[in-house]
Amino acid sequence: MNSRFKVEKSAGLYWLRDTEQEAGKTKKPLAMDSIGMEIFLLLEQGKDIRRISEFIAGRYCSKPEDVLKDIVGFEKRLQNFGYKPGNKEAE
Repeated sequence: MNSRFKVEKSAGLYWLRDTEQEAGKTKKPLAMDSIGMEIFLLLEQGKDIRRISEFIAGRYCSKPEDVLKDIVGFEKRLQNFGYKPGNKEAE
């Protein structure tokens, strides 16, 4: 995992913390549920979001295109938090 970011579990949620913050500018951690954590770990492995959506859709009996929309939104939240996923696998 990117050493800048750490994940902790507390109160039934996973919390992504940025360990490299400017002095005096504390950033609140990003909360994730178990599915968000699963997606985060797959992004960390460099998995493509289309493959992630197919995997998650199959696991939770959803439509891949619906899951893809959610993942794109989640990825934007991660980017706004300052996280950039690792090396993407070839599509």
